[in-house]
Amino acid sequence: MYWQAFRAAPEALLVLDASGVVRLASSAAETLFGRDPAALFGSTTAELFAVAPVFGAADGAVPAVIRRPGGETLPVDVRVRTLEGDPSGMLSLAVEERGSTVRAGLEQRIARLTLTGQEQGELLGDVIVTQERERARIAAGVHDDSLQVITAATLRLQHLRRRLHDPSDLAILDRLEDSLVQAAARLRRLIFDFRPPRLADDGLAAAVSDLLDDLADEHSIVVRVQSLLRAEPALPTRLLLFRMLQEAVANVGKHAGADRCTVILGEEDGGYLVRVIDDGVGAENLHTDPGHLGLLLMRERAALAGGWFRISSLPGRGTTVTFWVPRGADLESKGAGS
Repeated sequence: MYWQAFRAAPEALLVLDASGVVRLASSAAETLFGRDPAALFGSTTAELFAVAPVFGAADGAVPAVIRRPGGETLPVDVRVRTLEGDPSGMLSLAVEERGSTVRAGLEQRIARLTLTGQEQGELLGDVIVTQERERARIAAGVHDDSLQVITAATLRLQHLRRRLHDPSDLAILDRLEDSLVQAAARLRRLIFDFRPPRLADDGLAAAVSDLLDDLADEHSIVVRVQSLLRAEPALPTRLLLFRMLQEAVANVGKHAGADRCTVILGEEDGGYLVRVIDDGVGAENLHTDPGHLGLLLMRERAALAGGWFRISSLPGRGTTVTFWVPRGADLESKGAGS
């Protein structure tokens, strides 16, 4: 895997976003900078360099001085490259102690570690389809095993209740039954998250309505689903659309601070067009924010199915997530059997 190879690289490698914030670091970088992963991730170049590198037109190494915890400084040479195939503006930064003998082969090693955008998409696609397979397996296991055990235990408690008369014993029994009821409810919630039954039986709009009802209950948000679908998508496509909507709605609950959320389901250009609109706080640089991994997953799901994904957001003006997938799109054809 690319990220495993990156982490294990012998050089001190950093990946910076367009704002100069560290988004990924190799183990050697943690050693060179004297910082653990938590301290290094999210740091800025101003925090890491006492004398920052200044890059010109040439591709060669430039001098800099890094700042270690405790005030220690260390002269280094720095090389920078834009990651191939990455439209986000990420930079791959290689830092080595000045005079290091490994400098001559550094570019070749970085090139070997840098995958194209297509290769990265294929790797993440494998993760997505494997995740879908595991979701189906876990949902089936929970339904067939755990819920049956809880149901049987509840029935035994009901039989036991007929034999008890002491109020204190009955109070204990009440608490046990309440615990079992709550456990069953949580497991049914888990099953819904993994494979919502209404998605197959009642269609996409019904399943999305349930999803939005949960959002409204948990975050006191006014929700609405508008379906402009002329016909129900095929079940594999329905599942793909629902998975992407799960991520989008989860982001509204976690990050938006919204009062209203609307989902619009439509058809366009031989496929399905979906919009998730909220009136929340909005934000810039959502694509590079590590707290919005779900956005990356949505983008890759859409690309894997031959579609596209877009997000529009500004501070104070809410967020609109839009994605389109072709009619008949699914993940099962990529190996994610249900």
